[in-house]
Amino acid sequence: MKIRNGISFLIAFILMLILPSACGLFHPKLPDPTSQNLPPETHITFFIYPDTTLGPGDYWLNDGDTVQVTDSLVLGLDTTISVQKVHWWGDDPDGDVIGYWVRWSYMDTAVFTTEESAVFYLPLRTQFDIYSLFVAAVDNDSLSDPTPAVLSFPVFNSPPSVEWKLNSLPQSTRLQDSVHYSFTHHSFFWDVRDIDGLETVTDVFYALDDTSDWRHLPGEQRDVMLTDIPPGPHRFYLKVRDIAGAESEIIRFPDPQSEDSKIRRWEVKEPLGDILIVNDYQNDQLVYQHQNLYSGIIESLVGTEGYSVWEIGGASTNTANTIPYSPEDIERNLSSFSRVFWYTFRGENSINASALALTRFVAQGGLLFMNNASTALPDTSWNFTDIASVYRYSPTGRIYPGVNILADWGDPGLDSLLKLKVSMTLADRLYALNPGPTSTLRYFFEHDSLNTSDYTGMPPVMVETPVNEGKCYFLSVPLYYLNGNNNLDELFKHIFELE
Repeated sequence: MKIRNGISFLIAFILMLILPSACGLFHPKLPDPTSQNLPPETHITFFIYPDTTLGPGDYWLNDGDTVQVTDSLVLGLDTTISVQKVHWWGDDPDGDVIGYWVRWSYMDTAVFTTEESAVFYLPLRTQFDIYSLFVAAVDNDSLSDPTPAVLSFPVFNSPPSVEWKLNSLPQSTRLQDSVHYSFTHHSFFWDVRDIDGLETVTDVFYALDDTSDWRHLPGEQRDVMLTDIPPGPHRFYLKVRDIAGAESEIIRFPDPQSEDSKIRRWEVKEPLGDILIVNDYQNDQLVYQHQNLYSGIIESLVGTEGYSVWEIGGASTNTANTIPYSPEDIERNLSSFSRVFWYTFRGENSINASALALTRFVAQGGLLFMNNASTALPDTSWNFTDIASVYRYSPTGRIYPGVNILADWGDPGLDSLLKLKVSMTLADRLYALNPGPTSTLRYFFEHDSLNTSDYTGMPPVMVETPVNEGKCYFLSVPLYYLNGNNNLDELFKHIFELE
């Protein structure tokens, strides 16, 4: 029994020595790893906007300069514009792409980004150049693609173009409206286009009459106001230039070669006197009956050098002199004077377009006599007057000669002097005015029982409104028809404080 136990112990001991070696026979030890992390691969794609065919190995000849194309151009790629949208992506066989190093050939160092597309504005400096984009993907082990994707762009600089901003200048289609007038200031507005991007336009140049004397403006500027222009005929020239030195064609106003506009001359007038008559009645600019009456009255009061006239044309009459595009031009026209008589009648007028300038003129101390005898209703922008409401005072508009329009100036003697009378039949359905809180009634029709005209009651037709230091007198009946007492000169004397 003891011998058997000893043999069992010996066998167990021998097995303990043999088994570890035997395990090694069936499970040999794995060798140390020898493989390395693989870098990512990078790819680029884009849309080409061609303009001139150019292939690799070609020579570019331009204005005496020769450029050999030795860069890695895509076969058959045309020259393109300087604004490019490029897409890229990366593949990593054993990890993830976390970003990209991006560098253009004109850059000293690459820029890291996690984006996979961008719009680039290539910095044009010459008429033709080649720009190469290098993109290297980076994986999550910070390995970069050792062979970055490369794409080269042969870029030909396209010259910019410039044109007048739409509707900023009058365009007359009538040969008889060939002269454009202004006082001694004028604004010009323009739009610029460049297929290479507006960022490449660096300079604007303009000249008045003499194209050997160009004045410079920043490339982003789109308007200029000329002031202190000498009286007489003038012509304005404009051009733009880009960063590579390419210039647009020259545009001009007036343009004798224009097929769109018959305006052939721009005449600058010196403002005369302290009173401005504004003819905003287009039909009157054919025979000038109204303007001649008003000019004659004012001239009798202040002389030929004491007043000026501004005619505002329209779509079919005096088309070379429509209302200025810029409110600042309108305001400067008014501010050259201290007293303005602005009249309208049938048809369209320019009051709404001028409301801001009119308000500023009055608020700054000007005297405005607004004779708006049209069907245009007061607008919320009419802050130069205070009219609570309006209404048509006659269903037919028939007002016959001899009807009195009574004055209310707070002085019986003055009221008698300034009482007006209808001098010819008025057949327009016009408006009566109810004064607002800050206005004072100055004229109203006599009671309808005193005549046979077609109205009811005593319609109010003129209010006076103070605005800061200035005043506005608003009359809704055409003054031209109210000279039955031959005393319109007395009315102008009183309103314009010429006594």
